[in-house]
Amino acid sequence: MMRQFLVFFILSFLSNGVLCADVRRIPENAPRPISIGVSVFVTSISKINDQTNTFEAILDLQLSWKDSSLAFDVHKMGTNRLIFNHDEATKKLETIWSPKLILANATVQGMEHGVFINADGTVVFIQRMKGIFDSKYQLDAFPFDTQNLKIRIASEEYKTNQIILSQGQRDINNSGLGQDVSLSGWNAKKITFVRSFKRGWDGQYFPEMHANIVITRQPATHLFTILIPFFLVMLIPTIGTLYMNTEVDKRLGYWSSSILALVALSFTYSARYATLPPDAIIMQLIVIGSAYQIVMILLSVTLFNSQNTDGWFSNKFIVPEIINYLRFAIPIALVGLVVTRILLTSLI
Repeated sequence: MMRQFLVFFILSFLSNGVLCADVRRIPENAPRPISIGVSVFVTSISKINDQTNTFEAILDLQLSWKDSSLAFDVHKMGTNRLIFNHDEATKKLETIWSPKLILANATVQGMEHGVFINADGTVVFIQRMKGIFDSKYQLDAFPFDTQNLKIRIASEEYKTNQIILSQGQRDINNSGLGQDVSLSGWNAKKITFVRSFKRGWDGQYFPEMHANIVITRQPATHLFTILIPFFLVMLIPTIGTLYMNTEVDKRLGYWSSSILALVALSFTYSARYATLPPDAIIMQLIVIGSAYQIVMILLSVTLFNSQNTDGWFSNKFIVPEIINYLRFAIPIALVGLVVTRILLTSLI
């Protein structure tokens, strides 16, 4: 009876993987923290959405570390590198130690594995994956903004005193952007890496590596979409006020329509660019346009109203001179202010 109990006990441990756990323990002879080389090569980027703060990408994540227990004799094996692909790689990873890093900000849609073990015990683990990544966009300089599309490579099991994420020259050489990476409305520049850490629930720190894909927005299309409607809203009432001999009530009618159009344009901008901060160039345009409308309404009922000016000025030549000056000064001031704000936004 006791013998049957011992057999059952051993089989239970085997089924739970307890007796096999030693195979996957962190290498004991390796100095702490174990250096994990990290490289990221991006082959495709698509669907950049600054409203949902996401983007899609296909990339190769390569991790490398040294485990002396996996070293082998080249002459006996007949090769200096063992190669495992797809299902073979998954099965091999179940028998050796690995740092178990994850992509902390990704929803992985597909993945392929490859494992290479060199004669000196160096393990190279490659994951080719497609996923949707979360990345916080900074839109203060829109549409002249530069974004860092973040890929967070993190450890959830091993702490900073056990492993360290690093980049040697080999990892740097294996990282980058593919030649076929092209983005509609964006220019892909480079990929940079920043080491970081995250504090766990127990107060311990876990290492992270952030791969940042640097991209810049192409502003021409957005500027055309933003500026053309804005200037059209201002154009008709400006012509009616400055260059047409019309009555005050008609001029006020022009500006009333312009105010309604600017309000509608503001709602359109807010719906299309919902995630823009309050100090973005679009919001500045709305403020500039509102101030311009107020100034023009005041001029319409004062300086451009002959019933008032005849009683204010004894010299009948002063008003025409002022009006002639304002006819070119006011439009130039509006255009100059808008262009200045755009240039300042692009340079900051």
